[in-house]
Amino acid sequence: MDFPRDRELFTINEFSNACGVSRTTLIRIEECGVLTPCFVNPETGYRYYDAYNASQVGQYLLLQSLGLSRKEISDCYYQKENSRIILKEQCEKLSRMQRILEELDLRNGEASRIRFSYTDFSEITCYCVSSDLSSVEEGENFFYKAHEQCIREGFRLHGTEPLFATSTDDWRMHKGQPAKTHSITACIPVIPSDHRDPRLRVFPAVRAFSAIGYGDYSMVDKLTEAFWKEIEAQGIQPAGPARFIGLVAPYTGVHIAREKYCYRIMVPVHAL
Repeated sequence: MDFPRDRELFTINEFSNACGVSRTTLIRIEECGVLTPCFVNPETGYRYYDAYNASQVGQYLLLQSLGLSRKEISDCYYQKENSRIILKEQCEKLSRMQRILEELDLRNGEASRIRFSYTDFSEITCYCVSSDLSSVEEGENFFYKAHEQCIREGFRLHGTEPLFATSTDDWRMHKGQPAKTHSITACIPVIPSDHRDPRLRVFPAVRAFSAIGYGDYSMVDKLTEAFWKEIEAQGIQPAGPARFIGLVAPYTGVHIAREKYCYRIMVPVHAL
């Protein structure tokens, strides 16, 4: 790019005011390599900036808004080798935030509503415990004890990921039939120190079709029934077992009223 010969230069005070950042911040941006002053007076050390420098600061602030460190910002700015890893991590954060916002929006709306969406789930390692259960109430106690057991055995919990369960019948409810025993596996997300531990199971990153519902336990049957009907209507072919995720339930806070519980059911699908 050929810059105008008569381009104007700005002092650090003028430039910091224009960019809305402090002089100290400009120096820090320069230190990480994203900003290079247009001119530095060799006698006084005074820095001078041009409009191109303002774009450099803008890029820095844009990347900083993602929560990146100064080194990560520099690596992404110059498209270094590990920038793809940083991008992957940010995409996973975005997917997690979308799920959280979807849940919060639902809980602030109509309790009877069920929402369907395609959602990305990151790879997660879980401490898994299985049991045969015949009621939601039994499930409450089972999940609490599984969570308790995971802590007792010294695993580090992955606190930002919700507990979930898998079932041998993929949570397919059969109307008109008496309640039956379900073989359930409680999955407690953990940060593993050894992936070879037989008590742990790795669930790979997947694209999933999911349904989210809000309400008391009567919502569980409604949610699962609506979920499988929608899958059939859309001709979706599951690519793995379904997961039932207790987003807000007794084990997330005993103070929460039952009519304010929140649930998600998902099934992995082939990439769209």
